[in-house]
Amino acid sequence: MSNRCLGFTLAFITALTQGVGRAQSTAAAGPTVKTNVEEVVLDLIARDKKGKPITDLKQDEITVTDNGAKAKIASFRLVQGSEAITQNGSSSKLDPLRQLRLVTLAFEYLGDATQRKTARDAAIDLIKGEQGTNVFYSVVAINTRLLVVQPFTADKAALTAAVEKVTSGAGAPKMVSESEAIQAELKRQLQGYAVNGSNQDTNLLAAAGAVANQGAGPGQDNTTPILARTMLDMLRMDAAAVSQGTRLSLGALRSLVQGLIPMPGRKSILYFTSGMVFGSELDVMYNNLIGAANRGNVTFYSVDTRGVTTYNDNAGAMSELKNAANASANTTTRQDGGANRNEIMASDNAENSARANGELRIRELAESTGGFLIGESNDLRGPLRKVNEEISSYYELTYNPGIQNYDGSFRKVSVTSSRKDIVIHARNGYFALPPDAVATGLQAFEMPLLKAISDAKPSTDVEFHSAAVLLRPKTEGTDASLIVEVPLHTLQPKDGFVHCSLAALIKDGKGEVVEKLSRDRSFQVTPDQLKFGNLVEKSAVLLPPGKYTVETAVMDRESGKIGMSSSNLTVNPKSSGVSISSLAVVRGYTPNAKGLDPNEPFQFQGGAITPTLVNVVPRTEGSALRMFFTVYQDAALKTKPTVEIEFLQNGKSLTKVPLPLPDADSQGRIPYVMTIAAASIPAGEYEIKATAKQGDTTAETQTQVRMQ
Repeated sequence: MSNRCLGFTLAFITALTQGVGRAQSTAAAGPTVKTNVEEVVLDLIARDKKGKPITDLKQDEITVTDNGAKAKIASFRLVQGSEAITQNGSSSKLDPLRQLRLVTLAFEYLGDATQRKTARDAAIDLIKGEQGTNVFYSVVAINTRLLVVQPFTADKAALTAAVEKVTSGAGAPKMVSESEAIQAELKRQLQGYAVNGSNQDTNLLAAAGAVANQGAGPGQDNTTPILARTMLDMLRMDAAAVSQGTRLSLGALRSLVQGLIPMPGRKSILYFTSGMVFGSELDVMYNNLIGAANRGNVTFYSVDTRGVTTYNDNAGAMSELKNAANASANTTTRQDGGANRNEIMASDNAENSARANGELRIRELAESTGGFLIGESNDLRGPLRKVNEEISSYYELTYNPGIQNYDGSFRKVSVTSSRKDIVIHARNGYFALPPDAVATGLQAFEMPLLKAISDAKPSTDVEFHSAAVLLRPKTEGTDASLIVEVPLHTLQPKDGFVHCSLAALIKDGKGEVVEKLSRDRSFQVTPDQLKFGNLVEKSAVLLPPGKYTVETAVMDRESGKIGMSSSNLTVNPKSSGVSISSLAVVRGYTPNAKGLDPNEPFQFQGGAITPTLVNVVPRTEGSALRMFFTVYQDAALKTKPTVEIEFLQNGKSLTKVPLPLPDADSQGRIPYVMTIAAASIPAGEYEIKATAKQGDTTAETQTQVRMQ
């Protein structure tokens, strides 16, 4: 999120203490997007019992309930092409931006050749079919990370080639390099335009309007600033979600949704996958994905590429469910008061039966956002053609929900019709967030956290630690890692799970936000983990020289308690010669870490470092003081760097120890872990200073440690 966008969010949060804020429409000499604080926009798809689109639906045939209360519909119209058709049959031109129909084909990595062919045939048939007005497709892959294969375009040949590439079974390394090249080209195209934040300049809006009014030929739409900007926003994936498995998929889909939120018009994601199975630890992440899609009016269509495999897919689920049913029956009929293992686990088996079916989650994702599941067939081309119909023609209604308190809660929406034999697809709800918050991509869980930060009242109701660890100095600024660490014992567990939300802001000397870290985590913990474990979240940031504050809030979702803290940080300009990172106490080390990002700063000899901001080391048997730092050598100097560690107490130097350094890696880094037996260090407060030298240049860093 941009600096301007975050500053606007904070201003809005401050306004919450004085009353409900109101959205401002942009006054510009080009097309604008107007939002009303009291308006909900809802897209509807109506079909008869044979699946044919209905285009003569009337407003008085529709009933909308919001949180159980009947809503008064303010407007109702059929959107077709570039026109909106009202109840009396008159037509009017749409706002140019609202004419854009953005469709993203998102392909999960498919290892099975038959599934890849099924997906390829269906997607190409969809692209080659008759398209509506101003429909732009993009193609992305979820393969070790979120990759762009083809930015938004109306060029059918380019899209066909992209689909063939993404379903070819090609390895991730080649696709990664091609994706990075595409992103670099998109950034080059945006030179000269405002590229960040919701307040885009007039030129960018005018360019979008010109495309919407005039259309785009092959190749032209690639250079359209509004489409390039949207594509880049969709690829801003949260680094914390870059990992293997379902967490990667959920994070990638969330990134796509987040980038689409600011855009008006019909927005759809076709998710090609072989199913989705995950445990309860990812429930929060999954629900947040659906909530974000509904908040941004983004529709998912889930495309199950496995073909006719429903029976096999359900076999494990049915077995679990049968065990649960039998156990439940036994519990009801037994008279001896005893219970066997299956009876005790009856509720667990029932839950596992639902989680074992890979279709249920992707069906829920689609139907909860106004789309539908496409699957249970070895030929998906026919069902996918319905998507084209829904992109080109749909109903749009608005109503006033009458919200008095924008508390971020979920409001369930239901749409029914008095006409018989009709099926309506619409999103099933939204989060109660003001339009200002929606425009900036604010998530529901962030509202109380940002308000606590805005109130600026330090609180220790929830224990945590927060700091920015300085890493490599560069000409344009210093690489840093924003870290928030929460001891699990400070959280209140429920049924073996803890649920924690956090937000941290780095502000410059002017009070403007330059970086935000926000997370919502729910996971299962053992008694030992709850007693001794810590939640550590990191976010990379580049900080220009200057003075900063780090403001952080952490909420225990079970108890509702919030902790808040603020600290200061100074970043000095880069000097020539050798440099050194901050000193970090090591909490844990994972040797031979698989899939370790070569750019990850906290790594040592092929292993992953887990830093801690708790600089208290117990002097127990087997305990050790482990300090991690990285020396960055100056390639222009011929001599090798050296490091000297100094211990001081009350300003007095106690000892100095030179450390031998290995050779630097290909990036000029020399990571190092210093280990000293804790029992050999007397109890007390110490300042530890590390001084790096190379030629005539020096650099130093220091930190405080307490031995107890």
